[in-house]
Amino acid sequence: MKQRLANALLAGLALGLVMSAAPVRAEGDPMPTIQRERAMQKYKNCKWTDEMGKHTYECVVKNNGFQAHWCHDEALELYCPKQTQPQPAPVADKPAN
Repeated sequence: MKQRLANALLAGLALGLVMSAAPVRAEGDPMPTIQRERAMQKYKNCKWTDEMGKHTYECVVKNNGFQAHWCHDEALELYCPKQTQPQPAPVADKPAN
């Protein structure tokens, strides 16, 4: 009986730790993975350069090793043009016969 109680308490504690570690986000917010994918689509044809790497490194050092993904995004924004979808050419109205 004591073993069952101990196992139940440990399971409850483990579940509580797992649930508390889960990210909390507002209802309707897109998941962070989706946000990262959208950001990467803006710069999908950009080639990484040494200058971008130096900028990212300096940013990470300035932030004491934190927020590396923001430093990466900032480097892309500074050094790469956004990739936009080509807009279709306007179609001239055909004269009525």
